[in-house]
Amino acid sequence: MTLRVEMFQGAAALQTLAPAWRTLAARLLPRRHFHCVEWYLALCDTFARFSLDDILFFAVSCRDELVAVLPFRRIAIDLAGVEVRALQLLSNVLEAATVRDIVLPAPSAHPELLDVLVRHFDRTEGSWDLLSFPGLLQESGAVGAIGLSPKLPLTCTPAGLGSRIELVSCGDSDQPFARLSKGFRQNLRTAHNNLRGQDVRFITATTPSELAECYPAFLSVESSGWKGEEGTSVARQPIVDKFLQNVMAHFGPRGECEIHLMSVDDRTVAAMFCVVIDDVCFIARTGYDETFSKVSPGHLILEYVIRRRGAAGHLKAVTPYNSPRWFEAWKPDVVLPILNAYVFRPSLEGLQLRNRVETSLRRRAADVRAYLEQGGDAAS
Repeated sequence: MTLRVEMFQGAAALQTLAPAWRTLAARLLPRRHFHCVEWYLALCDTFARFSLDDILFFAVSCRDELVAVLPFRRIAIDLAGVEVRALQLLSNVLEAATVRDIVLPAPSAHPELLDVLVRHFDRTEGSWDLLSFPGLLQESGAVGAIGLSPKLPLTCTPAGLGSRIELVSCGDSDQPFARLSKGFRQNLRTAHNNLRGQDVRFITATTPSELAECYPAFLSVESSGWKGEEGTSVARQPIVDKFLQNVMAHFGPRGECEIHLMSVDDRTVAAMFCVVIDDVCFIARTGYDETFSKVSPGHLILEYVIRRRGAAGHLKAVTPYNSPRWFEAWKPDVVLPILNAYVFRPSLEGLQLRNRVETSLRRRAADVRAYLEQGGDAAS
């Protein structure tokens, strides 16, 4: 069966692909936020606002039926000490290290997909040295496609120390609070006791109007501490601010965006901005008022979300889609490893680059082993 590759660029073009994309993504189990066309419409709208037009979407069809979508961005990356031109799997507005994937429900149904795509790029895309697939879950469609293309010049490697995502299960039969340490449970009780006598409220926004009303409070508290001082808060990064507004615009009408606020005596002290897909809550941004750090408002608002199980009351899991230190206290019961994959251009230069990268990776692994054997700390 012949596969056909078509490129889409820009929000208007992506809107024409959106209905077929939604039908395709609905077949994914599990389906995550970065499989949804709404995520990429929000990215397209944001990038257009800042005059960035380097996002490309490649739709792969078989007999006029969409079978895969691959979102890429033209980007320069440093690999083994060499700056290379990459088509990199798109993730978020800042290209932060996080999980990503292609939209491919059945890799085994089209084992030639990646080979076809590489040949297509080799003919039509001049400005690339490799296809970069960072942040892949081992269960992902991208890993499935790569595993079915052993003849391509490619390299797979663990994504590094801490390369995993962690989830706290909170479904009907789960017991997330029973897994907590005795000390952490006591810390939560102490925090509640220290707030006794004060007016503590939790607010959840889900509708477009509620999201718009709560968004300024989220911005304010998220920027109140070190994030604001270092310039990494949403309010201090216009492109991130615009992206979250576009996320609300695209996911809000579908009931898939939530803002959670915690207030003490009418002062917002903690906030979480979340996307909820198939009953899994992705914590996109979170922040708290550091003057209330003794009552752990960041943990109390997460406790509220887990106990309430989200706005609809039927969350199955909560995750920041990485593994921050503060999340360890919640004893995540699902840990999924992440790997990076690179597919090199099938040319003499591409093969030379792959050999250089693999040599660098072997040296780095040997250095790590030697460091650990000498008593080094793996977490340092």
